[in-house]
Amino acid sequence: MKTNVEIISDLEQFTTWVEGLKAHNHQLMFKPIAEGKWSIAEILSHIMFWDRYILKEMIPNMKQDADLSTIEFQELNDKAAEYALSGVSFEFLLEELIESRKKLVSYLRGKTDEEFTVSFKINGDAVDNYTGYPFTLYNYICDFIWHDNHHKKQMEEFLSKM
Repeated sequence: MKTNVEIISDLEQFTTWVEGLKAHNHQLMFKPIAEGKWSIAEILSHIMFWDRYILKEMIPNMKQDADLSTIEFQELNDKAAEYALSGVSFEFLLEELIESRKKLVSYLRGKTDEEFTVSFKINGDAVDNYTGYPFTLYNYICDFIWHDNHHKKQMEEFLSKM
């Protein structure tokens, strides 16, 4: 099991990978990675919107025995995709994502070890249906690291074919 410092570092390392995307053709970043799928720009916007949401709405409320309510996932995902296609430049989108992730990392670094282990509920559930683990800040962040890696793999596969 990784330490809290290690999982925060894992979150932070995603920004290094994102920085590398600056070298790619920016027009390519708005091309869907597969038929019916998002573009890299939409995926990165999606990650940024989730970073902002969890930093503002979720993590501050993760207190012992709290019952948090979440936004409808699709609603947030749709807003993120719409934003990516709103005319924002890829360079600006990258900078926004990096800034959002830095804020999240900084906030998490201010949390105590005890705060990483408090148990809470989300939408009445004490256990994450996807992982089978109880909801704690530690497990929640691990889920988002998995989420980052899932999308990173999709983007890398797309870029390897270009």
